[in-house]
Amino acid sequence: MSLVLSTITDRVVTISMNRPEVYNALTPDLIEALISAFKDADSKDAIDYIIFKGEGKGFCAGLDLQWALTIQSDKVVEIVEQYFNVLTTAIHLCSKPVICLLHGPASGAGASLVLACDLIFASEHGSLAFPFLGLGLQPDTGMAYYLKQRVGYHQAFEWLLEGKKLTIDEAVNHKLVQKKFTDETMMSDYLGFYLKSLSQLQTGAGKSLKSLLIGQSSFEETLKKEAQQQALAVKGGMLKIKIEEFFKSRR
Repeated sequence: MSLVLSTITDRVVTISMNRPEVYNALTPDLIEALISAFKDADSKDAIDYIIFKGEGKGFCAGLDLQWALTIQSDKVVEIVEQYFNVLTTAIHLCSKPVICLLHGPASGAGASLVLACDLIFASEHGSLAFPFLGLGLQPDTGMAYYLKQRVGYHQAFEWLLEGKKLTIDEAVNHKLVQKKFTDETMMSDYLGFYLKSLSQLQTGAGKSLKSLLIGQSSFEETLKKEAQQQALAVKGGMLKIKIEEFFKSRR
């Protein structure tokens, strides 16, 4: 059985974790398969957008507890840097926009992977949990960065300290999730409509926009990036077509 399922349809790749019997809990093999899938998608010109999801009832339970029992304290830094940091970087800094479908619970490192994405669509059955400290751990997989970036230092500190579990309504209210749906069917239907609208954009438009917004560029650096990406956009040719269509419509 493949730990990660990957399918390509109309310039969109869907990457899905496939350990449903354990709520897609993260093991070295699953993490390595996810890293490979994201890096492969990032490298292909035929792909414009990435959908990230989990099979079964849960999105991702975080660290696999059976694996956790085997980890020695003197190996923790090596494991975090070799596996969790590489995976979250492959998602967050992927040049292609990543849309997360949060259909079920995401906990610990699993919640970090959700927040690593660019857009999050969720059903009412989804949730985000931050149980790190209650398990004798500290945040990892980028959680300290993602949560502080999205809700600010004080809110992030409170939630992580108390091991908060967020309902989807709470996540939407705090702008952690962009869209909420009553069930997976409605989420899937909306996704199809959404991707169809994105297909009308110039090829590479999402990638260019992400390059402008991602990271901590200064004002001056952002202006320089805007000029570079604008040149690429104009070179793509859509602007000329849209202008010609506009003038034709006024005749």
